[in-house]
Amino acid sequence: MIHKTHKGGVGIHVKEISENLRKRGIEVTEITRNEDLRMYSFLYSYFKMKYLFSKWSKEYDIIHTHDWSITYPAIKANVKNLVATFHAFPTNPIASIFQNYCIKKLKNRAITISPKMKRVYKFSTYIPNGVNLQIFRKFRSIKRRENLVGLAQKYNLEKIIKVLKSLKFPYNYTEGKLKYEDLGKFYSTIEIFISIPYQQAGFNMVWLEAMACEVPYIIGTNAGIGEILPIYKVNSVEKLKEILKKIKDRKLEPLKNQRKWIIENKLTWEEHVNKLIEVYELI
Repeated sequence: MIHKTHKGGVGIHVKEISENLRKRGIEVTEITRNEDLRMYSFLYSYFKMKYLFSKWSKEYDIIHTHDWSITYPAIKANVKNLVATFHAFPTNPIASIFQNYCIKKLKNRAITISPKMKRVYKFSTYIPNGVNLQIFRKFRSIKRRENLVGLAQKYNLEKIIKVLKSLKFPYNYTEGKLKYEDLGKFYSTIEIFISIPYQQAGFNMVWLEAMACEVPYIIGTNAGIGEILPIYKVNSVEKLKEILKKIKDRKLEPLKNQRKWIIENKLTWEEHVNKLIEVYELI
């Protein structure tokens, strides 16, 4: 497993699938370009990465990369046992060209994680992200605070906070300071969770995390996996105000059976790895 950094959503994705592959008896080595190899950019790392991929392809049965900047040098090294996961739409037009190239080269060995990405990259294999149902669950010993809003991302953060203050909603922002293993407790304290990411978002796992913890009101958008989730969705700040007012006045029904929905729709890391192994077996 080769990716850029242990931090962020991709780092969590790699950690979860690596652990689940190990449970299936598959030996996994995880290498990051930034921390482990100490190479911090695509241009600086390209030739060294290309050399390393030629070497690794002889040592490992599968080389699994994450992000176009890691995948491109592997393709140029002519790695045959290569699988790559692409986690979002690049916001940079040049990066989009590189990502398009990588996915066209890999075809069904290119993994995309949302329905929208699959529609754009037609030859890819669609395997959605999952959620860890052991970490993300309602802690019954923790009482929810009425009208408390949870925020876990920087997307549109200032606009959201401005709305919350205008409506006098209390809120709690994680600021990225909580350990991954402790996030279930955070979701167990809140009554409302809001995440409004940019449209290029690949998946946005926080909605699933909130659902797994049975947060009564989850507000999102149609970005990423949001288009198929049974959550409340907004497309503007004014719409966010409307929904929050309805929640405050108890004119909006809380969400129900969210964990059950996740299980029925197979959005767990165990299910992700089941499908991933099918891709590995094609090589």
